Amino acid sequence: MRAPRGLTRGLIASAAILGVLFFSLPLTLSGSLRHRLAAALGQRFGGSVEIQALRVSVFPRLRIAGDGVVIRRGNRPGLPPLISIRAFSGEAGLLGLLGSSLRIREVRLSGLEVNVPPGGVDMNGDANDAAASSRPDTTRPDATRPDTTDGTAKANGAAKPAKSPIIVDHVLSEDAVLRILRGDPGKKPREFAISRLTMEDTGAETPWAFTASLTNPTPPGKIEAHGTFGPWSAGSPSQTPLAAEYTFSDADLGVFKGIAGILHSSGKFAGVLERIDVNGKADVPDFALDSANHPMPLATTFHSIVDGTNGNTWLQPVDATFRQTTVHAEGGVIEGDNKEGRTITLDVTMDRARLEDVLFLAVKSDQPPMSGALKLRAKLEIPPGHVSALQKLILKGTFTIDDARFAGNGIQTKVNEMSEKAKKGDDPGPAREALSDFNGRFAMSGGVIRFSAINFSMPGAHVSLAGSYTAAGQAMDFKGTVRIDAKLSEMTTGMKSMFLRVIEPVFRRRGATVIPITIGGTVKEPKVGLDMVRAFTPK
Repeated sequence: MRAPRGLTRGLIASAAILGVLFFSLPLTLSGSLRHRLAAALGQRFGGSVEIQALRVSVFPRLRIAGDGVVIRRGNRPGLPPLISIRAFSGEAGLLGLLGSSLRIREVRLSGLEVNVPPGGVDMNGDANDAAASSRPDTTRPDATRPDTTDGTAKANGAAKPAKSPIIVDHVLSEDAVLRILRGDPGKKPREFAISRLTMEDTGAETPWAFTASLTNPTPPGKIEAHGTFGPWSAGSPSQTPLAAEYTFSDADLGVFKGIAGILHSSGKFAGVLERIDVNGKADVPDFALDSANHPMPLATTFHSIVDGTNGNTWLQPVDATFRQTTVHAEGGVIEGDNKEGRTITLDVTMDRARLEDVLFLAVKSDQPPMSGALKLRAKLEIPPGHVSALQKLILKGTFTIDDARFAGNGIQTKVNEMSEKAKKGDDPGPAREALSDFNGRFAMSGGVIRFSAINFSMPGAHVSLAGSYTAAGQAMDFKGTVRIDAKLSEMTTGMKSMFLRVIEPVFRRRGATVIPITIGGTVKEPKVGLDMVRAFTPK
């Protein structure tokens, strides 16, 4: 039975119309979608949007592709775009493109560049006073955390952010660049190369899950992170929230002149781009100073606050352990207004430390020149510069050493001999090798430690010294006094004793013998002598 001729013609006409619609759909969608996509991106990210080209294909499935996407947040000359994308491609459902909000299943990005301004800016590229007033004071770590509510919601006066005009279920970007611009246009932005980035529900009003692989600029190393980012703060991008776990591996500390080692770190961070709280640990299995070149394991735990817009970091605190020594420090790594690089300033406390560990780290000698239980309080500063860390180090503080001993047969032998001779006849016991009440004040700069006061005691004697020690050559230059209980004539016998009996009134003061001495030479070959000038200078 043949179909009616009219029905056949109708089917053919319908098929023709559907064919025309099918093949014209890409042209129809391309024009309208380009305008809708530009409007949605502009609303979501708070700026003007340009899309150089957009293409739509419907066979075998609905796909979109485009080139030259630029999102700007101001008209000031020289201001880089907030976001630029060289090319993109993706897949979507027809309903996702025709709905009130755009919804795209998947997008792949090439040549993504994000330039985050240091604070809120208005559409003319000028500082946004409302955003600036909510920014933290980056000169101190205890600033109030800024409000991270989406700027769009604030502008509308709504309790919740407005419905997002665009959501991408899955975004994949390779070889992207993140730049965090500086408030001072003369300073280079902080730049991070992101080799691979994936994000879920990008553009939504809820945080966007992400995984990222990127390279840290200084020290160079690989960072792997996964967590959440956003939602985007259109009113002030630098206040966009983030939270993640990270691993930082193969960071070469050799870029900092004077130190060496490969750092590995892991931990968590959370906050907003302007203020990120980090809790983590870092290990350097082969940490060394070039002054000594004695690699040793260094382990640290830390809590820090990072200003992501300029890289300033406050350590509150960092606890480090090497060998049998622990170090507690609080302070910051802060960029100066007129200096290239950053200055490290720390308050350092060492309550459980071994002197030999510290000396082994800093001194070239295979045997530390001295040992003992060390306690130290100091202010530390390392300014920027292209000289070794030991040469840049500025240190000032006080110390005490319990159970102190000099190494080898040099100074300790002379100390023992002096103690043995200094004791009075009613103290026949052997001289102890340990020194007691070893304490002093010091200041270090240019690789030279200057001691304004060193005091220590031994049986029968008390020593007070002042002078300097040069780390590079282990050279000593000290002057001081030895105060002993015995008289000079009691420290020897024979003709020498008779001679000393004649001159001992010169050295005898308030019931004790006070001998001015000098200590020179090196730690391995000390030269201890009588300071004749001071000895016979009238007081």
